Amino acid sequence: MSIIDINSMTPCGLVAQYIVEMLGNGHFLSRDDYSRVEDWLSKAGTTDELLVVLDDVLPKRLEKARASGKKVFSLSSVCKTVEKRLADRRSLVGGTIHG
Repeated sequence: MSIIDINSMTPCGLVAQYIVEMLGNGHFLSRDDYSRVEDWLSKAGTTDELLVVLDDVLPKRLEKARASGKKVFSLSSVCKTVEKRLADRRSLVGGTIHG
């Protein structure tokens, strides 16, 4: 865990920090990953909505990747899953996601 004031972070920065903490020490996000996070945020509607989806998707995918010996993890490997979950959640609430 890091010592960061989450109240002063941008939505993209908050999601990026969550992802980096999930990845563990020594990891960082590429420029493409930051662009992907911004795209997901526009589709999610709220930061909380995206964090809920990522919290459901990332731990399982990271565990699977680590079990197979992969040391590098790209968000492109979960992009379709995240976007589908966001679309599914949006359709459940009639087009508008309410945190």
